[in-house]
Amino acid sequence: MKSIFKIIPGFIWVAAFFPLLVFAQQNTVQKLKQRISELKQKKNYEQDTAYANAVNQLGFYYGNNYPDSAITLLTGHPELCKTIGYKEGETDAYKIIGNAYVTKGDYEKALLYYEKAYLLAVKIKNKRAEAAIMGNIGNTYSNLGNYSEALKYLYQALKAGEDLKDQKSVLITNNNIGNIHFFQGKMDEAADDYKKTLQIAKSITDTNGIILAYNNLGEVFIEQNNLPAAIDNLMNAYQLAVRVNNKWLQIASTKNLGYVYFKMDSLPKSVTFFNNAYLLAKEISQNPSACKALIGSAKAKLKMGLLKDALANALEADQLAQQMGQVQLQRDANEIVANVYEAMGNGLMALKHYKEYKFFADSLHNFESERVAATLKAEFNFSKKELEFDRKTLQQRWLIFSAFAALLTLLVIFWIVNRNRKRAHYANKILKQKNIDIEHQKSLAEDALLQLQSTQKQLIQAEKMASLGEMTAGIAHEIQNPLNFVNNFSEVSSELIDEMKDEIEKGNYTDAIALASDVKENMEKILTHGKRADSIVKGMLQHSRKNSGVKEPTEINALCDEYLRLAFHGLKAKDKTFNAKFETNFDESIGKVNVIPQEMGRVILNLINNAFYAVTEKKNKMNGNFEPLVTISTKNLKNKIEIKVTDNGTGIPQKAIDKIFQPFFTTKPTGQGTGLGLSLSYDIVTKGHGGEMKVDTKENEGTVFTIVLNV
Repeated sequence: MKSIFKIIPGFIWVAAFFPLLVFAQQNTVQKLKQRISELKQKKNYEQDTAYANAVNQLGFYYGNNYPDSAITLLTGHPELCKTIGYKEGETDAYKIIGNAYVTKGDYEKALLYYEKAYLLAVKIKNKRAEAAIMGNIGNTYSNLGNYSEALKYLYQALKAGEDLKDQKSVLITNNNIGNIHFFQGKMDEAADDYKKTLQIAKSITDTNGIILAYNNLGEVFIEQNNLPAAIDNLMNAYQLAVRVNNKWLQIASTKNLGYVYFKMDSLPKSVTFFNNAYLLAKEISQNPSACKALIGSAKAKLKMGLLKDALANALEADQLAQQMGQVQLQRDANEIVANVYEAMGNGLMALKHYKEYKFFADSLHNFESERVAATLKAEFNFSKKELEFDRKTLQQRWLIFSAFAALLTLLVIFWIVNRNRKRAHYANKILKQKNIDIEHQKSLAEDALLQLQSTQKQLIQAEKMASLGEMTAGIAHEIQNPLNFVNNFSEVSSELIDEMKDEIEKGNYTDAIALASDVKENMEKILTHGKRADSIVKGMLQHSRKNSGVKEPTEINALCDEYLRLAFHGLKAKDKTFNAKFETNFDESIGKVNVIPQEMGRVILNLINNAFYAVTEKKNKMNGNFEPLVTISTKNLKNKIEIKVTDNGTGIPQKAIDKIFQPFFTTKPTGQGTGLGLSLSYDIVTKGHGGEMKVDTKENEGTVFTIVLNV
């Protein structure tokens, strides 16, 4: 899926084995082991179907969490069921082993075991089992990415469920068809399928089915970026899951709510939901969900700048993924661990985990390139199994149908083999063409990515140059004042020296000395204003030079005052009609703070420019019947300092608040803003300085931007 948080299609399997899943929730692994131990005390316990069922149930529980343990437990179990003539148990055993291989990602082996289960179900004429296994085969092809084959089996399963008038089976299969459309990116079709699922679930009062449908509709709305609708559906799912105490579905809906709030940049809420999902998953030993919740929480905390907490979550996710041996989760866990170490400046550990991430990513990539071939091979093998079954059936009828029937059978077999050869040849041609198409699409995607990265760099540079231009206009105005003083006092001093010469020639030394004192005083004033001009020029050079990224002790009050005046004079230079009142309220106890002055200056300049823009817009709307006011203040909070930029302008609409720090989002008219100023400022404060940046606003009343920095 396109979303970075899209769940591995777990709900396909939840739906396909819902009765067993509910049992696994109600009976812990300890209880199942105790049950098996009690049954073993009986004589000839291996011939007891109750023992066979208990082993299958324990294998199912392991299959979703520890697939290797499930496979080990059930090795030889189908043969045991066959020995005692328990065909239903044998069918279930093969089916559960198939589930375990699905969890491991070995879909070819999963198909082989599902095929064994399917042939047994056909042999014992268990129509319900046939329908369920057809659904499982369809879901496995979905995991292989062969959606057309997946839909073929799922629609067969749907028809079988309708023929049996089994609304529960219809509900499950309809939901899984919706999942296929979801993975194909056909969100409108997926939404229709999930709505049908919801309707069926309500008609048969299946609360778990209702929860499942609401949750899946929520995922569709996440992909469509309709986040309010996503929250409504996911909250419905969560509240119902709590009411019926279904921990599994509580985890799913809670985790999805975490994804929604992450997309909304409501990071504290996102972390809360991920943590709740993690606690629920650990409570029922649902390790894959616990691992995904930890990864989501780590990503949110990294974005918040809570690096230590993010690292703790990421490392725990990595440990869980290693225990389970799930490649995709190991890849995702190592990626977030590497990102956190990089943000912490620990390059060696970041490189170590990036190598781990690359290893698992390459493993998955290799699997992706092979899975089409695996699908075709599995399809061919399944056809041969069906042929073998038909052949044995015909052999049993040879005694009845005579030599003519035998000849006809041989002709049919020859025709089928010839047909399969042609299919295999055609399948190989398709496979080669698909590989060519995949490589072409990969090349196009890489070119598009490079172009996007280049465009982003150009836009960020344009934003920085716009900021520099506005500041330079202010500097030009600031430097003009001391230069005027230098010129004026120089002219006056020249006249005083001429007068002093005249007085000396006349012998009026007292007056000459007085004039010399005036000249000295003028020279001191010239020196003072010259130094002022010098400091302004040095400040401009310091701002324009390449940022070294090194923090240095900086007078925060002086920095704020300087950039306030630069912003005001810069806007004044651009628009002669511009005028607004500004005030400062500085806490003198702050002193120097370690910051990158050039970067922090850009942030303050951007916030003040936005404030002046907002008050000017309001003044224009009110036809001048309004006094614009922009205030910048600082405050000492012991181990932190606070910088506030306040205006009484137009304010920010509530619907835009959640997007205000997103790149390329702007409330200004087209052509008047790049949408990068606040995004870059937010990154400078939170990532570059480990601080916080918040906004508080009321429409038509004003806005307050607050920066909090650690001392």
